[in-house]
Amino acid sequence: MDDINNLVNFLMPSTDRPESLYKQLSKSLNRAIQQGLLAPGDALMPERELAAKLHMSRITVRKAIDQLVEIGLLNKRQGAGTIVAESVDLVLHKNLSSLNSFTADMKKRGLESYSRTILREEGKASAKEALILNLDENEYVHRLNRVRYLVNEPLLYEIAVIPAAIISITSAIDDSLYELLESKNMNPVTAKQNIHAIIADDNLADKLEIKPGSAVLFVERRGKDYNGRVVEYTQSYYRGDRYDYVVELG
Repeated sequence: MDDINNLVNFLMPSTDRPESLYKQLSKSLNRAIQQGLLAPGDALMPERELAAKLHMSRITVRKAIDQLVEIGLLNKRQGAGTIVAESVDLVLHKNLSSLNSFTADMKKRGLESYSRTILREEGKASAKEALILNLDENEYVHRLNRVRYLVNEPLLYEIAVIPAAIISITSAIDDSLYELLESKNMNPVTAKQNIHAIIADDNLADKLEIKPGSAVLFVERRGKDYNGRVVEYTQSYYRGDRYDYVVELG
């Protein structure tokens, strides 16, 4: 009984926070799993009971649980309810029809993410960077290389290049580059992406904590703002075992 009460107290949402209730619950369930309050193989209490104890609607509880089912932290089994996965096997389905950042994508799912900066510098644009960003070769660019994490696991390695006239080395970048660009009314609203599969070399495998030779999805993107100006050139290396892409056709 004490374990149940401790878990309920841990999951209890706060009315003072601006986040929606289902996002709060999704994050707190995630943390409960990572901190061992919920162990692999444990069954969650039924949705109706959990909703009553947390003073939430059953729909809200179900929405939070479904998000963690989507990424493999929880499993729904017929007749057994919702079970904590024996091994966390994150697989994120990314819709190619939407243009958003990694941070925004994780926030939309109600999940916490963070980044580790590998390189942050300003320098003269290379010939390729100048061509893509429509710059003179003597103009400067801001380079930002980051490993992006979810549930303490690296999901992608990202190399972003932005004209230094838009973002300087002194610009504050916490997590979302797109949010900073949006604050300057220069966020990408259209983009062209090229996607193909590659094999991870030793350097990339080390950053993504995978075995050399593992499959990686390489995405090269050129984003344009409302005025049609190219404001970002990004190369992203997604773990092939953690991401798949979904295309909605109509």
